[in-house]
Amino acid sequence: MTFFRYSIILLSSVYLFSCNLEETARRYENLPKANGIPGEIFVVMDSAAWEGQIGMEIRDIFGEFVPTIPRQEPQFKLNYFSPRSFQGFLKKQKNIIFVTVLGDKSTGNRRLKSYFTNESLKMIEDDPSLFMYSKQDEFARGQEVLHLFGETADVLVDNLSGNRQKLLNHFKKVEEERIYRGFYSVQYEKGISNHIEKKLGCELKVPLGFEIGLEDDKFIWLRSFSPDIDKSIFISYVDYTSEEMFSLDSLLKLRTDISRPYILYKPEDPDSYLLTETENFDVFREEINFKGSYAVELKGLWKLNNYYMGGPFISYAMVDESTNRLYYIEAFLYSPGKPQRDIMRELETILKTFKVAGKPA
Repeated sequence: MTFFRYSIILLSSVYLFSCNLEETARRYENLPKANGIPGEIFVVMDSAAWEGQIGMEIRDIFGEFVPTIPRQEPQFKLNYFSPRSFQGFLKKQKNIIFVTVLGDKSTGNRRLKSYFTNESLKMIEDDPSLFMYSKQDEFARGQEVLHLFGETADVLVDNLSGNRQKLLNHFKKVEEERIYRGFYSVQYEKGISNHIEKKLGCELKVPLGFEIGLEDDKFIWLRSFSPDIDKSIFISYVDYTSEEMFSLDSLLKLRTDISRPYILYKPEDPDSYLLTETENFDVFREEINFKGSYAVELKGLWKLNNYYMGGPFISYAMVDESTNRLYYIEAFLYSPGKPQRDIMRELETILKTFKVAGKPA
């Protein structure tokens, strides 16, 4: 009897779960498609809070300049709207942040508080460390909504200040996932990708529009060129000998040694080659976990020796222990006078498809 009752309960739960899935799927299909441009966030909060310390903290977090491109471009463009005006086309935007001071009695905060259930309000009251909650497809398909909240303005400001990188990375990851779907939900350059795997023993998903510009035994340069935007990716490897190879000086030397014979080289001018700009700009080095492997990420600016050419670059260096190879992969951009933030995010997304052949993703 007990087993029978358990089976009925289990089957009922499965049935209800299936119904919920079907209901969710129907709701998703009926939603309008989210609109908006890359790197744009719509912020909905009380006007006094926007003009005060909370708004200043939000602007400092998401509006700081990208440090690794020559032009001053913010990490995200912020568009402010009051809770009263949040309707119509605003609900279809791709990125939305709601900011609520739960204990404030202003009209704006009372409107925003209506999004919370009594249970969630009790949880927040009992645990002041709770300050953010994200939800996808709230009002439109492909939408990311982030709720930021606190019982008082001071509590919320403290949580925002202590989690700046977490908040920034949240939307950077959302943008990266959108770029990935845009590139790889359709056909990509599988022929070039297969060639890279066969030649260099590694994998990279190459989007449509890239071609092989030049290659050698241990080197491939991919290029997507237009009159205004010149995007490049190159992959190479050398024998791994010691941890010292991951130091900043060693990686910058390796970068020059790899690229000098091939990239933007002019036979009539042997001194034309790719350099790293270190006199006027910093190179940012960070040790990261790259799909379970130790890697070093570099971000900085490149320039062409003896010529007025340059732009931003990003690179990763990592070791394949099975072959004792140190792989160096880089993407760099030449688009003088043009916005570069979003293109560099695209190139970074492409580099992150890299993996050693045969290794799980």
